[in-house]
Amino acid sequence: MFEALGASVPAAPLFWIELFDLRVHSSLDSCGCQNLDEAAAVFADFASRASGQAGASLRAAGEMEG
Repeated sequence: MFEALGASVPAAPLFWIELFDLRVHSSLDSCGCQNLDEAAAVFADFASRASGQAGASLRAAGEMEG
């Protein structure tokens, strides 16, 4: 998730990225980024973590059924 913050606060990050778990309605991690390169790296990390958590959830659900 990207949110452009107001220009009225010079020290504020340009982007705020959040890893949010919809199952528990809670933020798992977040990061303020000053430029697109930094935001892209954080996004890649968050996407990898989300993919890993989704895979673990699917495996756990399969173990409960099987």
